[in-house]
Amino acid sequence: MALEIAFALLAAFVLFPSGILKVFAAPTHCLITATLVANFISLAVIVGLVLCLIGGLRLSDFGLRGSDVPIAIVLTISVWIGVNAIEAAWQAVVDGAVSWGGEWQGLGVTAVIGALLAQLFGNALYEEILFRGVLLRQTYWRLETTRLTNLQTLAIAIAISQSLFALIHLPILLSGGMSAIAAFSRLPAIFVAGSAFAVLYARSDNLLLCVGIHAMANKPTLLVTDRFDIPDNLAFAVVMCLTLTALWGTKRVRR
Repeated sequence: MALEIAFALLAAFVLFPSGILKVFAAPTHCLITATLVANFISLAVIVGLVLCLIGGLRLSDFGLRGSDVPIAIVLTISVWIGVNAIEAAWQAVVDGAVSWGGEWQGLGVTAVIGALLAQLFGNALYEEILFRGVLLRQTYWRLETTRLTNLQTLAIAIAISQSLFALIHLPILLSGGMSAIAAFSRLPAIFVAGSAFAVLYARSDNLLLCVGIHAMANKPTLLVTDRFDIPDNLAFAVVMCLTLTALWGTKRVRR
């Protein structure tokens, strides 16, 4: 976590402002974005070097398993289709017509796909590994040695891990020009969204599903106009996670 905090500060206040992370954006027509590059560095250093090479952990120790890929893909695509259908139905009722998403024409296909790739294989993947796959799991198992009930243990583990998840967003919020008061006021909502992802993971034991829904919440890439402002509405992530949690059968996260 110390290394993550150090890199978050470096990225927010030095690397992103300098523009050095955009080196691949123009040659790839924005398929490889600054966000993808920054999170690739985090994945390589913190996950690959520190946790795997030095710590001796395997991908399965983070909750990443090939057997989870099919259901994660199916459910993520199902959510995407469902959100498109809801948005389209709302527009048809309110406006009498469905308007297509303008970002595909405005930004270009490669830029839109690049933004989604930056989430699926960058930001969402990295945050889910670190804050749910590692921090939540390890905190929970540490607390298992106490006399707390399973529910109490999970609640405390979520509170600790997702508080750090919320706090780690401060550098990027502040570096974007947001005031300290406004940035801190965003943290409770980020904590709630992180807790929803934690509950979904604890219930499903499928971290890749959390990655998919996380990516959808950050960058929905809808075919129709996004009237509900999903990327700025953390309630979307909470609703999706809790809905999938309610539909999932009881399952214990494997060691």
